[in-house]
Amino acid sequence: MPEAAKLLAERHAVHRFAEPLLPAIEDFEPYVAAELEGGGSGAVALRGDEVVGYLVGKREESPVGPALRSGHAGHAATEPEITRDLYAVAAERWVNEGLVRHNVFVPQLDDLIEPWFRLSFGGSAIQALLAVPERATCDQAAGIRPSTPADLVDAARLQAVQEEHLTSSPSFNGFRRSSQFELEDEWGDTWTNECFDHFVAERGGRIVGHALLYRRPPDMRVPQGSIDLAGCATDLEVRGTGLGIALTNYVIAWAAENGFKTMSTDWRLTNLVASRFWPARGFRAAFIRVYRSIP
Repeated sequence: MPEAAKLLAERHAVHRFAEPLLPAIEDFEPYVAAELEGGGSGAVALRGDEVVGYLVGKREESPVGPALRSGHAGHAATEPEITRDLYAVAAERWVNEGLVRHNVFVPQLDDLIEPWFRLSFGGSAIQALLAVPERATCDQAAGIRPSTPADLVDAARLQAVQEEHLTSSPSFNGFRRSSQFELEDEWGDTWTNECFDHFVAERGGRIVGHALLYRRPPDMRVPQGSIDLAGCATDLEVRGTGLGIALTNYVIAWAAENGFKTMSTDWRLTNLVASRFWPARGFRAAFIRVYRSIP
């Protein structure tokens, strides 16, 4: 464990040099230990008695079935090429256990990503960070306001719009679309859970967009003093009118006013709208989730 943590610390130092918004971390052993908890397994690479690499993953459930997940602290090595040998050993057990869908979170560094592509993985999703400016402005006339429980039906409806977008081409996420009743039940505690802040946009007396902020617990990507942009959606008829930009500017200004220093978000690479929209707003990729399905 101490040697694996040392490798992870070295990797994170290089990663943080490339992306200074990443958190400063002193003790990496708990992060490696968390990857092993709950049935984690994997492989270690040795050169003599020296640990030169490790890879850990564990089973996770998803709407399309069980998968293997290797998280932010799931692997590190003295040389990127060692990653391929680690995977060759670890994946045999995972596949024998019936885990044929593999998700691995990799720092957004070309030399660390490239070995995974040569293992037949492809880019699946991006986790990104934004530096919240000390002073941010927004369009006060854009019709955006904090929501109330009376907005539950519209919040659920807009979530359904986003779900439909992600199940359609070219995303094809394979998830079952939720009913309005299920979505209202899911969103029901938004106004009593202190982790959430929700905002809606109105035009012509009708709610046509919303954004949800989430106080995500800190981890290897999310630093202290950060807020997560967990969701943002607009009705189809207002796409291209600037409402999405107005919503984004509003929540960034709110984050600045409330003392948050960074904002995180994530998107699927197959979500063409999101993969173009969020980088244009200043979000920088910190981690990429790579994915492989066997066969």
